[in-house]
Amino acid sequence: MAETSLHTIQLQDWLRSIRGGNLAARDELVLGICGRMERLARKMLKNFPNVRHEADTGDILNGALMRLMDAIMKMDPVPATTRDFFGLAAEQIRRELLDLARHYSALKRRGPGRPLPLVSGKESGDSLDLPAPSEDDDLERWAALHEAVAKLPTEEREVMGLTFYHGWTQAQIAELLQVSDRTVRRHYRSAVERLYETLGGDFPVP
Repeated sequence: MAETSLHTIQLQDWLRSIRGGNLAARDELVLGICGRMERLARKMLKNFPNVRHEADTGDILNGALMRLMDAIMKMDPVPATTRDFFGLAAEQIRRELLDLARHYSALKRRGPGRPLPLVSGKESGDSLDLPAPSEDDDLERWAALHEAVAKLPTEEREVMGLTFYHGWTQAQIAELLQVSDRTVRRHYRSAVERLYETLGGDFPVP
């Protein structure tokens, strides 16, 4: 896990520099995390078929990066740990996908010849309070799942996010969170049980 530790140190250096107003560090951060965020965006895009038919991974990545940079610059202080940063990055991709999914569903309902302005990236703000289109059952179920994950208790949300969005192993999560593998398994089981109860057992299938 030496590579992960090295990346953690570099990431923290970038974040500290950004906190000090170093815009060059912001550009270095984007270059350093772009590959990881692209893989994450590609994985999460698979769960949004109506977005996948209209936008590609690059579109999602660009919007999510805008959101991420805006979030970092507005936070005081900016995320100081890899743990906080990974959670923040996944959150921005999730928000971008949900906004686009709702946009394309709304376009479909309006029909041809009636354009709907697309608000994306840092200009859209927190739009997760918009209702998911009821006519699109698949979107509604995925939106419900993502929003339920966001409302989990901190420990469960972190474990579920790193597992579901980032594809990390339990050992990697345990090292990052500085807990035992057993604790990670406990948080994961608790998160799944809570999501099952919240969603009534209605989990969408990719």
